Amino acid sequence: MTRRLPSLNALRCFEIVAAQLSIKKAAAALNVSESAVSRQVKILEDQLGTPLFQRNHNGLEITDAGQRLALSVKEAFDHIAEAITPFRAEQETVTIKCLPTFALRWLLPRLKAFQERHPLVKVSVQTRLNDMTLNDADADLGIRYGMGNWPLDCVTELYPEWILPVCAPSYGGGRFSGADLPEATLLHPLPDRRDWRTWSEKSGMHIETRHGLDFDALDMALSAAEAGLGVAMTDVVLAHEAIQDGRLVVPLRKAVPTGISYYLVRPPGMRRRREVRLVDEWICDEISAARELVGRYAA
Repeated sequence: MTRRLPSLNALRCFEIVAAQLSIKKAAAALNVSESAVSRQVKILEDQLGTPLFQRNHNGLEITDAGQRLALSVKEAFDHIAEAITPFRAEQETVTIKCLPTFALRWLLPRLKAFQERHPLVKVSVQTRLNDMTLNDADADLGIRYGMGNWPLDCVTELYPEWILPVCAPSYGGGRFSGADLPEATLLHPLPDRRDWRTWSEKSGMHIETRHGLDFDALDMALSAAEAGLGVAMTDVVLAHEAIQDGRLVVPLRKAVPTGISYYLVRPPGMRRRREVRLVDEWICDEISAARELVGRYAA
């Protein structure tokens, strides 16, 4: 069915003028000139063949026909806005897939500041124990942990991982030091225990890594260390706030590189929306402090 409709732009201008009863206020609301608003209202009156406003020295008065039309136009635009809201909400949401410890110890504590700066951008953080793959098309961005062997146009290195041991201030009666490490209860971030092995080999301190408590994520090991259960091997960036707050201490300040980094991943071939670019740029700006922190430990 062919619908005979007047100019939608003219209807939009008319709706605002009818609500404000002022050409000047309508022009300010629409961010156009007063003459442009007046012209659109005149176009609509000509198309409908009836006056919608009476113009006098007191300003504008809406006619009976104008009142009836204003009510119908507002209802129509409300229905249109309601119909497109789900699509707009989907476009405004940015989905990030992220490893749990990075989300809990770095991303989420900073997310409030981003939301305050960009309240209309909704960020959905999805955590997973297994690393996301490059071709995860249901995420706009991903935080990956690996060697960096991905297409250069799809990833940005966030920071290289350096690790060192941490424990609660009260561990070992509050007198624990690096010399006591061979006798400590080791808290392994992953069941393969590779982090403690890497640190032992690169630091030159022999540690028997076959004992201790195994966890499925670094955050679990750090929480156990904060509870005084042992000494955790940790990424210096992800433990930084706990160290700053005094929940953890560094018994031996000897950080070593693992050769692995965190990367920001963008699915290949996906059109990058403005909201995604904002989140992408924010993460890259925020992570600069982490790179500086790694530089201090590496020095």
